[in-house]
Amino acid sequence: MPSKPFSVRLPIWLILYFVLWIVLPFALSASYPLDVPEGIYWGREWQLGYYKHPPLSSWILYSFYYIFGHIGPYILSQCTIALSIWLAYLFGRRLMSPGRAFVGALFLLAIFYYTWPSLEFNHNIAQMPVWLGLVYLFYLASRENRWRYWLLFGLLAGAGMLVKYTVSILIITMVLYSICTPYRRLWLTAKPWLAVLIALLVFAPNLYWLMQHNWLPLIYASARSAEDASRNGHLAALGYLGTQIINHLPLILILLITRTRLRLRTPSPILHRSDWRFLLWMGMAPTLILTCAGLIFGLGLRDMWGMPMWGLSGLIIVALIPDEVLNNKSKCLLKGIAIWALIVTILMAIYVEFGARIRHKPSRMDWPQVALARQADEQWQTLSSCKLDSVTGSDWVVLLVASYSKFAPSVMVSGSESYSPWMNSSRLQQHGTLALWPANEQPQVPWLQPLAQHPDLIMKQGEWTIAWDKLPDREPLKVVWQAYVPRKCFK
Repeated sequence: MPSKPFSVRLPIWLILYFVLWIVLPFALSASYPLDVPEGIYWGREWQLGYYKHPPLSSWILYSFYYIFGHIGPYILSQCTIALSIWLAYLFGRRLMSPGRAFVGALFLLAIFYYTWPSLEFNHNIAQMPVWLGLVYLFYLASRENRWRYWLLFGLLAGAGMLVKYTVSILIITMVLYSICTPYRRLWLTAKPWLAVLIALLVFAPNLYWLMQHNWLPLIYASARSAEDASRNGHLAALGYLGTQIINHLPLILILLITRTRLRLRTPSPILHRSDWRFLLWMGMAPTLILTCAGLIFGLGLRDMWGMPMWGLSGLIIVALIPDEVLNNKSKCLLKGIAIWALIVTILMAIYVEFGARIRHKPSRMDWPQVALARQADEQWQTLSSCKLDSVTGSDWVVLLVASYSKFAPSVMVSGSESYSPWMNSSRLQQHGTLALWPANEQPQVPWLQPLAQHPDLIMKQGEWTIAWDKLPDREPLKVVWQAYVPRKCFK
């Protein structure tokens, strides 16, 4: 008989961990991480789709930004990680004891994807709770076959496809599972078909947008994949798989240091055999399917595509720990997770505060974002009595300005005009724009030349010199600007 299970209490260090990962990046960084300002400007436009991704993640990001201010993206990112841990715990309780599920859920913090990458809220981070929620609901729906579970599953499946299209890999995995197990009989009933219908209805607006915009995100993803494949060919898939293993190294080290012995066979005393197969299939099959596709078809797989696929790793590992071992080692395991959380938090703070000086060059979080936005606002107000409606030019500089400017301007990104459907020549001619780019760049902005010749716009230009907050000895950043001001607004 196993000993009495240990109690489940939310550790104080866990709450402190999430508070620090919200406050420290916000307080120590000079600018947002790479994908954050892009998501903010997308979400501000409330489109049904964007040229890289579906819309839901950007809508949520902008909502947090609008409600909580500039700290909002960091709050959202850590809420996403916390929600993932909670969903892993809820699902784990269906399979095993609450104490065992609690340890398995906290194991997620010992997977690298759930720590350092969470500095930057993006579509991969947004998928993490979606994958866990879908697995949990699919388990409930297939086991209990109740209308409400199938309804919720359909809603979340459709919403998941509005977060990122790679959620389809998990859905395919679930379909394969249902076909290859006795649960195939469920397809003879109306409930799963209702879930399919609901998912399609939720996803339909974005599907319509895709058809209206020539499937831009799929073209973008194909180009990124081809770029990776051209470098490594079919072996790119093996590199992808290796990276997924490396991201589990903190968890592996904790198990080794605490001398936690695993039962490397089906954990029948702990899980029902069918539950173990479900857990193993949902936790491993998506990555294996993607890897096999990469090997066979030579697809270029990006390492970060695997971020949402490991939400069940902690439950799989904890299911392999015998009862007597877990009861003896639970405190050591939790202490090991807490120590790792402390280490990675200290490393994060050092990286954000001193990384630029250590590397002698700025990362995306080291740009003088506040100074750039303030300079843009002041320059526009010097020339115009109207608000700054939009910015364009070099994408990174423009995104930094747009996400901190008090005018909250729209963004017209470089490249194809289809990338910014909320912008058009009529809007530019009516409201003008501010074009920005580093002095050592010359972005391709084909729509600026017609503006310079428009009779209702007055063009002014110049150059700013802005110091690097994180690198005071570095040569200042020089930014070329061109303001196209409506004549009616010109001072």
